[in-house]
Amino acid sequence: MNRSLGACHLLRCLPEAKIADLDKRCRWRNFEADQVIINLDDESTDVYFISWGDVRVTVFSETGKTVIIHDLKTGDHFGEFAAIDGGRRSASIVALSRTTVACMPAELFRELLAEVPEMAQIVMKRMVGSIRTLVERVVEFSTLGVRNRIHAELLRLARAGRIVDGTGRISPPPTHAEIAARISTHREAVTRELKALERSDLLERTRGAYVVKDIAELARMVDDARAGRETS
Repeated sequence: MNRSLGACHLLRCLPEAKIADLDKRCRWRNFEADQVIINLDDESTDVYFISWGDVRVTVFSETGKTVIIHDLKTGDHFGEFAAIDGGRRSASIVALSRTTVACMPAELFRELLAEVPEMAQIVMKRMVGSIRTLVERVVEFSTLGVRNRIHAELLRLARAGRIVDGTGRISPPPTHAEIAARISTHREAVTRELKALERSDLLERTRGAYVVKDIAELARMVDDARAGRETS
């Protein structure tokens, strides 16, 4: 497994010598698929950098229901909220595959933010992006029906992937249960709506991906739903 911070997006502005020094000052840990890395409400404050693997950010309700927030991959980081404010962890992190992370002490992370303004800017932009996404999802939960929430989630996933000539590719494709966990519904509702989108030729299931064949049309459907207009 790779044990270098060189591939981590947040640290790319640092010189190689600084990266090498940070490699030695971090604690390295390996996790297997489905292993919990951080639990909701933990009091730990380390920041984790993914040098290899994939993880899922989730929240588990008291009844055991899982809500998926988003997924992270090689080069991403997590845990900065607790490092900055000293509060409890706001979500659980679970490894999706064999994963190697560097655990950076909160004090060291804060020192880097103070020393490297470019890093601080990246962290602030990421936090603002998270707030915008959360506000968007809260509004959707409050105002949209299930099928429209499915459309909105597909649009988010497609925009986060590769878009070519107005066509969006979601790869790897999430399972129906995963989409349901993202928008607080049940798998059967997702299955029905995805089949309806396939019949309308807006969505195609290929080997290894969902293909949204007209991003602009899907965006129009979501915008119409948010505005309270009927969608076809």
